This record gives sequence, C-alpha cells and structure tokens, in this order.
Amino acid sequence: MPLVWGWCYNVYMTFEVINNPEFLRHSGFTQSEFKQLDALYLRAAAAKVLNYRSVECDFDEGVVSYTYHIAETQPPYLRFVISKTGPRTIMYELFQAKKGRIAKSGVFSRVVQRLQEEIEQLL
Repeated sequence: MPLVWGWCYNVYMTFEVINNPEFLRHSGFTQSEFKQLDALYLRAAAAKVLNYRSVECDFDEGVVSYTYHIAETQPPYLRFVISKTGPRTIMYELFQAKKGRIAKSGVFSRVVQRLQEEIEQLL
C-alpha cells in the first residue's frame, strides 16, 4: 500500500528549539551554597564548638573540600566534599571522623541538612 502524503496531518516537519533555562544554567558549586556552609561554621564557632575550618580546592581533579575542625591541632571532625563527576554532575559527600562517609547525594540540600544535624548535636 503506497504512503499517501495528503492524508497526513503533519506533512511538514518543523524544527523548533525548546529553551530550558535549568539545562542551560552553569552547573557547579555556587556562592550561596558556600555561604550556607560558612554560616554553619560561624554558628558553631559562636558556640565555641568548632574553632577552625579549612577549604581546599583541586581544580585538576575537580574536588573542593570544606573541613571543620574542633581545634586547629586536631584531625578534621567533619569534611564536606564537592566533586565534579561529569560535565553537568556534581556529587556532595559528608565525612565524619571515626565514622567515614555519613552522607552522599547529588542534591546539595540533602547533604547540608545532614551536616546541620551533626553540628546541632555538638551544640
């Protein structure tokens, strides 16, 4: 049976680009996310629970580490690690001393919520 073009409702193919701003936005660690991590440290420092923090960046590996210390001479108590796992994929991990990794997610707010719970236990 031959294909009859006259009976097709979509005779002409159209090319339309759908603009999705969420897909086009720059992926990565934002300044507001850094401020959230810093605000948690400042709250704990005001209560004199955490006294030292460090931020380490490895641009070649695509890894950022925000580390919370109880004292400068002691090993890290909590470590928040941000790693770029793909062109548009960021992974967030939370490590605690003597426990290892306690949270891992591709969603920043989930890991920050767990970090906030751990800091509140210290307060």
